[in-house]
Amino acid sequence: MGETTVPAAPHLRAAVYDVVLRPRRSLVRSTALSIVFSAVPLAVAMVWVSFPLRTWALVASVVVALAALVGVVFVRLRTAYIGIDADGVTIRGVVTPHRRVPRERVHSLVLATTYGSSVDRTMRELVAFDATGAHLFRIRADVWGDQGLAQVVEALGVQVTEENRPVSVRSFAKRYPSSRAWYEQRSAYLVVGGVAACIVVALLVVEFTGLLGD
Repeated sequence: MGETTVPAAPHLRAAVYDVVLRPRRSLVRSTALSIVFSAVPLAVAMVWVSFPLRTWALVASVVVALAALVGVVFVRLRTAYIGIDADGVTIRGVVTPHRRVPRERVHSLVLATTYGSSVDRTMRELVAFDATGAHLFRIRADVWGDQGLAQVVEALGVQVTEENRPVSVRSFAKRYPSSRAWYEQRSAYLVVGGVAACIVVALLVVEFTGLLGD
C-alpha cells in the first residue's frame, strides 16, 4: 500500500504513513442510519410524551446530553485511523485515546477468534505485546475489518501466534487480562449502571412531585 497522508492533529504537520486503516465503511454507514432512523425519532417521542407529565425539561436535557455524546462518538468514528510507518504504530481509536507505539517495541502478535453469547457470532481480534509480554494495543475486525488485521500483521512482520479454536470473550479476557479496554472494566459497568439508575430515579422523583402538586 502506498504512502498515505493523514492529519495527525490540528495545527500540526500531516503525518505520512506506509499503511493506513480506516473503520469499515459499513460500520460508519450503519451507525449513521441508526442515529437518523432510530435514535432521533425515539428522542423526539420521549420529549413529546414528557410534556403532559411536566418532565419535558429534564427529559430534553437528558436527550441533549445523549445527542452530544452520540455526536462525539460519530465524529471519532469518522476520524479514527491506524497508521503504520517505519518508526511506529499510531492508533486513533473510536473510544480509546490517541496513542503512538514505537515499532521496535512490538515483539509479537496474537490473533484470536472470539464469541460472545453465541458461538455462531464470532469476531477476529489482534493483540500486540512487547518483549516482556506487556500489552501494547488491541484491534478488532468489527471495526477495522479482517483485511485490516491482515494488513497490520503483514506490515509489522513480527512473530504471530494464532489461536486454533474460537474462545469466549470472557476466556480471552482471562487469558490476556491486560488487553481489556477501559469500557470493558467492571468499574465502567458500575459507572454506566449508576448513571442510568440516577436518571430513572430523577424521572420518578419529578413525576411523583408533579402528582403531589396536582
